[in-house]
Amino acid sequence: MNDKSLECIRFYDIQVNKMVKGRGGVILFTDRGCRLFLECSRNDGFYLRDEAVTKAVSDAGFENVDTYVRNQDGELFTVGDDGHRYVMKNWFGGRECDVKSVNDVMEAVRTLARLHICLNVVSSNGVRYLRNNVNTNITKQWECMALAETADEQPESELKASESIVHNAVHFDRGAGLRTNMERHTKEIKKAANYMRGKKKKNEFEQIALGAVDTFFREADEASRNINSKRFDERFDRMEQTNELVHGSYNYHNVFLDVGNGGNAVTNFEKCHNDCQVADLYQFLRKVMEKHDWNINVAYRLVDEYDRLKPLEDDDIDMLVTLLSFPEKFWKIINQYYNAGKAWVPAKNIDKLKIVIEQNMRRRKLIDKMCGM
Repeated sequence: MNDKSLECIRFYDIQVNKMVKGRGGVILFTDRGCRLFLECSRNDGFYLRDEAVTKAVSDAGFENVDTYVRNQDGELFTVGDDGHRYVMKNWFGGRECDVKSVNDVMEAVRTLARLHICLNVVSSNGVRYLRNNVNTNITKQWECMALAETADEQPESELKASESIVHNAVHFDRGAGLRTNMERHTKEIKKAANYMRGKKKKNEFEQIALGAVDTFFREADEASRNINSKRFDERFDRMEQTNELVHGSYNYHNVFLDVGNGGNAVTNFEKCHNDCQVADLYQFLRKVMEKHDWNINVAYRLVDEYDRLKPLEDDDIDMLVTLLSFPEKFWKIINQYYNAGKAWVPAKNIDKLKIVIEQNMRRRKLIDKMCGM
């Protein structure tokens, strides 16, 4: 982002006191609070959808989200002298959640529970966005998991149009992803293992991985069979019937604590989609456990605190245990190796692999304990 692009800031009703680069753009400290100024790198629909989702979450009662700020002309996009398009979002001056702090992650899991309660309000109300100029192709369906637009047209009956503005519904991707993704990831572990076994000369990474891959594959295969079993059919049906929504990327990088108005903030809703909300809890819990060496006490405290604010059903607990039993970190490391050309493996990836293998006994112990929750 160059100086010419920053000239676009004059089109917003703010007084900038300080600016620093960060979060893919420029963070502005203004007389009206923090703002994030970004150059557009995606199609217009991506930002229109993101604006609609964040506004819906804010209107549902969870106000500390990165909603968009329109310019003085009421436009979402501002075109600079360089011809590029820019947007501005509300941002936060608090501190990012420290994953190594038990107090911080406890506060973050409380925030997740509150967010899920508000997302349920959003699910029941639905989300619509405004798009100017009815002559443009506004009949596009959103697939949030892939963050892409399809060319499929929606029935015209789903659209409410006026002469200049079209109200377009946000269509969230259905949450079959938990099942299909786990099944695909299991196959990818096996594919990488077969490739490494076929090599005559094996490097250090391959030797270490092959020594552990059978154990991890069995864990992955069992988890995949469990998540795809009939025992969870009713839970997935309930998710689809209620249009249950998840954040989709709930991690400590997207949680700000002590943002100045007595609350916490959550950012980056671009992966928001239909799924079982326990998937958000799982992703957050897994990341925290990796940093806390799969400490059972920390895990219990986090799950109990979430359950205190937003009670978990028995099938949610069962699903959480099933998700945790999938060796996701091992899959990520070995799949990255397989997709990277396999010619040379960075030393840091070898270290990560060693840590995952070393931690696995404690991970399994935690899963066994949680089975009795």
